[in-house]
Amino acid sequence: MARRLLNTTDRAFMLVVSDSWWAGLLRTKILARVAAFAMRRPRIQRFAFRIVSQTGIHYRAGALSKALTGMPAEAPQPGDRFPWLTLAFAGGAGVEDSFERFDDTVFNLVVVGQDAPPAEAFDLGDRLRVHAVAAGTANAAELARASIPSPSFYLLRPDGHVGLCGGRIDVAAINRYLAETLRIKSLAAA
Repeated sequence: MARRLLNTTDRAFMLVVSDSWWAGLLRTKILARVAAFAMRRPRIQRFAFRIVSQTGIHYRAGALSKALTGMPAEAPQPGDRFPWLTLAFAGGAGVEDSFERFDDTVFNLVVVGQDAPPAEAFDLGDRLRVHAVAAGTANAAELARASIPSPSFYLLRPDGHVGLCGGRIDVAAINRYLAETLRIKSLAAA
């Protein structure tokens, strides 16, 4: 991924800064008009936004991306960046921005439509935060917008991508994922 991004960026940069008359003509007359025409289309705007913002990057085929059963194809998948949501969390003070709530220095376990296990079940101390999504019509609409089923769970890596997900929460499977796939030692083993 990184190599492809660098190669593409290098080629585009070389074209933009080239002193040749052909590059100048291409930049000022042709590409400018093509880009203006293309950017009038909402589908192309969304595609360009995902590329520029890097939210279109996913690691679905990566070794760190695992799924348990129970996840529909339209739901966020392992390796995808977890979608931005505004939700009411259990025990919270109302609707919150998920990106503000999730700590990007630790793992975040998002539990939907089922009881959330305590963080102590994972023996990772402050390296894991558990977030239970409260029941309610506003949350149901927001989850439906993002195609997140109920029940489900998502273990988010610190980079905001889904590491492991599934339907019914399975503490043993999450601990195996942390220990075997990520090679993270529990506090007891450390």
